[in-house]
Amino acid sequence: MKKYRHKNTISSFMAAQRGLMLAIKSQRNFRVGFLIALIVLAAGILLKFSFVKMAVVVLAIGFVLFAELINTAVEFVVDTYFKRKYSEMAKMTKDIAAGAVLLAIYISALVGVLLFLPGIIKYLQYFLPA
Repeated sequence: MKKYRHKNTISSFMAAQRGLMLAIKSQRNFRVGFLIALIVLAAGILLKFSFVKMAVVVLAIGFVLFAELINTAVEFVVDTYFKRKYSEMAKMTKDIAAGAVLLAIYISALVGVLLFLPGIIKYLQYFLPA
């Protein structure tokens, strides 16, 4: 595998950047997740989240986007290995990788509810008569 090693740290970072851009360009779910992340970050700012709460939000967002990147890599490898032919093993592998993304979404959504619900309730109470 020496053939695929990067000569230095800068070229390694450049390859990682290319991979990130490839995911943004080619993966609709990654772009949707990125858009949702921006909305969630804006909501945290509007609700005047503390530094710690915003850090937790950023970690939850990163968790989902990271899972989506791993899922994308798994899909590329499986598609390459099976040459895009149907295989039950390929299907199971891709389903499990997609399940990891779904689990990350569920966990992050729960974190979001725990962090945002008190602020949303407080915000609604301000506008709704008691």
